[in-house]
Amino acid sequence: MNKKIVFALIIMGLLAVSAVSAQNSLFFGNNNDDSMYQVSLMQAFMHGEYNGVVTVGDLKSHGDIGLGTFEGVNGEMIILDGVIYQAAADGSINVMSDNEKIPFATITKFDEDGKIDDITAKDFNDLTSQLDKEIEKYGTNNMYVIKIKGDFKNITVRSVEKQEEPYKEFTEVAAVDQKVFNHTDQTGTLVAVYFPEYMNELNMHGWHLHFLSDDKTVGGHVLGLNDFKGSGQIDEIHEFNMILPTDDSFKNMNFTEDMSNKISSVE
Repeated sequence: MNKKIVFALIIMGLLAVSAVSAQNSLFFGNNNDDSMYQVSLMQAFMHGEYNGVVTVGDLKSHGDIGLGTFEGVNGEMIILDGVIYQAAADGSINVMSDNEKIPFATITKFDEDGKIDDITAKDFNDLTSQLDKEIEKYGTNNMYVIKIKGDFKNITVRSVEKQEEPYKEFTEVAAVDQKVFNHTDQTGTLVAVYFPEYMNELNMHGWHLHFLSDDKTVGGHVLGLNDFKGSGQIDEIHEFNMILPTDDSFKNMNFTEDMSNKISSVE
C-alpha cells in the first residue's frame, strides 16, 4: 500500500479516537459545570452511615457550591465560592481543613443559567413555593442549585453535635443532639439544592437549604425564616455522579424501608 495512503489512514484513526474521547468527556463528568457530585445516599445517612467516604480536599475538586456534613455528623456543611465551612454545634463557623472526612455531601461547579430578581418572601414555605415556580420554567425533572443572597429579618438554623459509634439513626440524633439558633437582622447567602421526585431513593426530593452570613459568624441547616428580600442565581444541572461508602455496614444495609417520612421529619 502507498505510504501516503497508510499515513492518511493513521491520521484519520487518531482524529476519530480524539473525537470519541472528547465526546466521552462531556458524558462522564470531566466537565463539572453541569454535573452534581454526591457522596453516599441520603437514605444511608438517615440509617446512621456517618463514617467518612471522601476528604474535604477530594470534595473540592468536584465543585465550588453545595452542602453536607462531616464525619460523625460533626455540624452542618456549607460550600460557597469554593470554601467548605462547618457550622458547628456550638454556633461557630469554621473553615475546614482538606483532611477532614465527609460521609454525605452534594456539590457542583456553579454555572449561572438564570436569575431571580427582587425576591420577597414572608417565610420558608413562601420562599420554596417561589423557587418551585421558577424551576417550572426550566423543568422540574432536572436538578438545581440556587444561590440566594439577601437580608433576613429572622432566620432559624440548626446544627448537630458530633456522634460517636455505635451510631444512631439520624431521626434519633436530631431529637436529642440538634442545636437550634434563632438570629435576627442577618445578611447572607442561602445554598438551595433541589432534587426531583424520581431521585427520592438517592437524595431528598425538593429543597434542602443551608445558610451562611456575609460576616461568616452565622450558619447552618435552615429550619425557618421570615421577611426575606434579595435575589438569586440558578444553576440547572443535567448530570449526576455518586461515590458510595465501602464499609461493611453500608454493604449490608437494608434499603427496603421507605425513608421519606423520616427525611421530612428532620428537614
